[in-house]
Amino acid sequence: MTLKLAVFASLNQVALVKRALQREGIYAEMLRTPRCLSHTGCSFALRCREEELAQLEKACSQWKIEPGGIFADMEDSSPVLDNDLLDEW
Repeated sequence: MTLKLAVFASLNQVALVKRALQREGIYAEMLRTPRCLSHTGCSFALRCREEELAQLEKACSQWKIEPGGIFADMEDSSPVLDNDLLDEW
């Protein structure tokens, strides 16, 4: 199972998107953005399965929220920016 991190600028953005995903029956874990990914130091992220990214995109567009980045969540190392996903977004 491949996990992805979607980084958002605020806790409110994460809460709105997470709630929209929950209504679709999708669990996404809310967490502080890892320090290596956070430029401002106060952003938050949602962790979800790669297969659920389409629903995440739908939830973001519903609220007119654009994530600050989509990253591959590597359990044994630092997260890696997934440029292909951002280009498609």
